[in-house]
Amino acid sequence: MNQSSDHRVILVASCGQSAPLRVTINERARRILLRIDSKKREAVAVVPSKRHRKRALAFAEERVDWIVKCLAALPDPAGMAPGEYTLFRGIEHRIEKATSGRSVRVEMREDSPAILIPGRDDLLASKLKGFLRAEARSELTARVAVHAATLGVKPAGITIKDTRSRWGSCSSAGNLNFSWRLICAPPHVLDYVAAHEVAHLVEMNHSPRFWAQVEKCYGEHKGARKWLNDNGRALHAVGG
Repeated sequence: MNQSSDHRVILVASCGQSAPLRVTINERARRILLRIDSKKREAVAVVPSKRHRKRALAFAEERVDWIVKCLAALPDPAGMAPGEYTLFRGIEHRIEKATSGRSVRVEMREDSPAILIPGRDDLLASKLKGFLRAEARSELTARVAVHAATLGVKPAGITIKDTRSRWGSCSSAGNLNFSWRLICAPPHVLDYVAAHEVAHLVEMNHSPRFWAQVEKCYGEHKGARKWLNDNGRALHAVGG
C-alpha cells in the first residue's frame, strides 16, 4: 500500500457533522472498498489506482451519514496514564507509577488491584503495553499448547499482534496470530479464542465440523462469544 499517495478530505453529513476520509491506493484491490479505521478514527476508501479517486469520493459521499454514525459509535480510547484503569484478565486494575523496582508488577489490594509501572513518565504507557503483550504471549502460548495436544495438531508459530479488527487468525501455513488485548479479557474468553484458532488447524472454515473441534477442546463456547460481542469495542479501545 503506497502511503505517499494517500489523499485526505473532510466529508460533511446531512446533520452537519464532519468526517475525515482517507483515500489510499492498493494495486491489489479489485474494487473500491470503504472501511472505518478505529485507531485513527477516520474512514478509509481503498482504490486500485489514482483514476478511481473521484469515484471513491462520490462513493463515500453517498455513505457519509453511515460513516459519521460509525465514527460516533467508536468508544473513547482507553488511556494508560497513572490514575486511570485498564482491564487485565477481565478485572479493572488501577494504573500507578511505581516508586521502586525496575519491572512492571501487579499488586493485589482489597479495594482495587493495581499495575505498578516504574521509570520515566513518558515511557509508562509503552512499558504497560509491553507488559500486557508479554502476559498475552505467555498465556496464549500455554493455552494453545493444551488445545493443540487435545486435537493432535501443532501450530507452525504463534504471533502476538496489535490488531483491532480481529482477535485471532490462522494462516494456511499453520501460523496462529492473536491480539495482545485478549489478556484484558476474562481468562475463559482468551482460552476460547485460543481454542478457536487451534481448531482451524484441523478445519479451515466455520462448518459444523469446525465447531465440533472447538467443542472438543473447549466445550460450550456461546458465553465467551457473547462476551466478545458485548465488550469487543471497548476492548479494542485499550491502549488508545
